[in-house]
Amino acid sequence: MRFRLRRGLRGAILASAVLAFAAGCAETIRSRPAPALTEREAPLRRIAVAPFEVRLSRHPGSSSSEGAVAPVAAAVVARQVADALLEAGFEVVPPEDVGRALLEGGVPFSRGRPGPALAVLERTFGVDAVLLGEIWRFRERVGSGAGATRPASVGFEIRLLEAATGKLLYEAVFDETQRPVSENVLNAARYPGGGTRWLTAAELSAWGARELARELAGVLPRDR
Repeated sequence: MRFRLRRGLRGAILASAVLAFAAGCAETIRSRPAPALTEREAPLRRIAVAPFEVRLSRHPGSSSSEGAVAPVAAAVVARQVADALLEAGFEVVPPEDVGRALLEGGVPFSRGRPGPALAVLERTFGVDAVLLGEIWRFRERVGSGAGATRPASVGFEIRLLEAATGKLLYEAVFDETQRPVSENVLNAARYPGGGTRWLTAAELSAWGARELARELAGVLPRDR
């Protein structure tokens, strides 16, 4: 009887560990490669990162109760994504240069009709693709790295368009609120610092940008 109880206890502990591990391995980036990406044979060498836009909510048409995202936060995240792509081995045209080129060309960027802007960027910079981004949440932590009463929370999404055709190649979402170690040790360990401190919003978005760039580097066609 005692042996059976011990065996049952070990089984329960193992099952709990498996469940905790599964919960701790939540995807940081939720992505969807488009059919045009699988059809593309030429490598993607150079990407232009357009200035990110601010959206009221993750869901278009709905209002946000967390307050509007400051334009400076959108600029920070766009630059973080550009830097992360550069570190991942891509040639990158940063958001500042993209915005300047479109302004000088007299072509405002329209998500509904991106063709003219894509043509300007392809001609000016010789890019293979253009990355568009929208940010709907950039909430700073309340407290310090040692202890926070409210964690940082960031939400943004990107769409990668083929410069020559305007076809969607890839889209992804980063939507993360830092979780405490007490909630799930394995999940908290995903964060920079292994979950030992509370991140600022900029640190959280920089981590998301690096994870995004790493995934892109794994799915986009590159030079062999």
